[in-house]
Amino acid sequence: MTRHGPRRKQPGSTRAKVLEALKRSDGLTADQLADHVGVTSMAVRKHLAALERDGLIESTISRRSIGRPAHVFRLSPRADGVFPKHYDTVITDLLEDLIELDGVEKVEALLARRGERTKRLLRRYIDPRAPLDERVAGLTRGMDEIGYLACWEPFDDRRYLIKLYNCAIDRVAEQFPAVCRHEADMFRDVLCAEVERSCHMLTGDHMCSYLVRERDPEAAPRIPLTTASAANRES
Repeated sequence: MTRHGPRRKQPGSTRAKVLEALKRSDGLTADQLADHVGVTSMAVRKHLAALERDGLIESTISRRSIGRPAHVFRLSPRADGVFPKHYDTVITDLLEDLIELDGVEKVEALLARRGERTKRLLRRYIDPRAPLDERVAGLTRGMDEIGYLACWEPFDDRRYLIKLYNCAIDRVAEQFPAVCRHEADMFRDVLCAEVERSCHMLTGDHMCSYLVRERDPEAAPRIPLTTASAANRES
């Protein structure tokens, strides 16, 4: 597997430059920010008003011995999420190291454990006795809550379509496609239904989507991937 470095930082807007200047300081006035960013005081005040309205900055009044009191601007706790953290890079590097130390089976086991935790969360949104459309709606609400920009719709008389427009762990999935297999299995278990992937962001689609239909009561039970893998290793 190939190691990857952090994503290159792209040039930002004036507003982004204001945030970066505040990140590098313990508080600046509008005039000081204007000097840092290279715009007029009037222009920077417009950006400060918008950033304060969005909850990304806070201001306090600093009283000086000479002249009028000045507003000093600082980042709010909410602004911390604006700056890159590269958690996904750290995670994928650790998983690659784990493969080198203990083998791919250990990573598969960790991904399966994560799937079980997500499964427990999703079950809070689903009544297993409800009709399939209500179960699909509940799963979609749960996936949306954890950042997948999820929605659903009827596909035909027997099937429903779940759409995920964001992958919260896309960089991990790029390195370890088993994450996607666990996701499909997780949906089958939580919905007690047949689930088939119809779009996949890893192959270039603009979303991941799944077709869901009621399980045939006479069909043989599906063996989860983790169980099947364990059985193959033992045989």
